Amino acid sequence: MGLFDNNRIVDLLTNYLRTQFELIKLDVQEAIEAFLIKVVKFIFAAFALAVAFLFILFALAFAINDYFQSSYLGFLLMAVLSLLVGLILFWSFQKQPTFKTSEEAEESTKEIHYEPEAE
Repeated sequence: MGLFDNNRIVDLLTNYLRTQFELIKLDVQEAIEAFLIKVVKFIFAAFALAVAFLFILFALAFAINDYFQSSYLGFLLMAVLSLLVGLILFWSFQKQPTFKTSEEAEESTKEIHYEPEAE
């Protein structure tokens, strides 16, 4: 037995590291659970909004049908409108940001010299 008990120090350090690892695991698990709760809430909210939007589209379609005295024109117009909105959203999500090469960046930062015309 010396001044320090090496086995005891190693045991304490091992237990400390295990405890820290468990705490980190619990923190990560809590973060994942919070994220999943947010995702589920978002899905439910998106579904509710989609159903509400669908009923609004049906109401508009019936109103257009009554106005034009048609049995299909309102539904056709709402379908075309929905298709256009969907395509625009799809196109905007597909658009990737473009990064300039170093040469293009240098060219875009050069000053444009303006020389007035001689009178």
